[in-house]
Amino acid sequence: MRLVRISRYYAQSIRTDMPYLRQQPGRSYYRWYFYDPQQSLQTQTKGIAVKLKRLGWFGGEIGSAVVKDMSMGGAGLLAPLKDQVPDQFWVLYDKTTKVKARVCYRKTINDKLEFLGLEWQGKDNATRLQLLRKLRRRAFVLKQDNFRLVAVNQQQNLG
Repeated sequence: MRLVRISRYYAQSIRTDMPYLRQQPGRSYYRWYFYDPQQSLQTQTKGIAVKLKRLGWFGGEIGSAVVKDMSMGGAGLLAPLKDQVPDQFWVLYDKTTKVKARVCYRKTINDKLEFLGLEWQGKDNATRLQLLRKLRRRAFVLKQDNFRLVAVNQQQNLG
């Protein structure tokens, strides 16, 4: 166990020897990974299911996506190309947790998927920290599961 800075204002005692948590050169924050880095993104079966909604009064639904990694600064997710994800939107993790995001990186994976690198917008660090605390347990469970395909109940994840 070691005290680790996970944001500019928060530090937390966590196990840094776990393979699901890494600090990469050039990144400001530790990242939690929800996928097997030895598989290509085209064949991934793991991740956290989320909904994407447009900004604005009515916030129409854009579609679904799968979060592959996350930190206090942002996240990486896979989204269908057909959804035409805008540059700014809401990421809904469940009925009570939503975070405003801006796309800072796009990469087409194949003819159906694109990888989006997101940067969190706003100053609500408490919501992000609470979300990371909840999701880091999923990262550990996924790693302990040795990345076998496991059925995930969508309702469990969205409320």
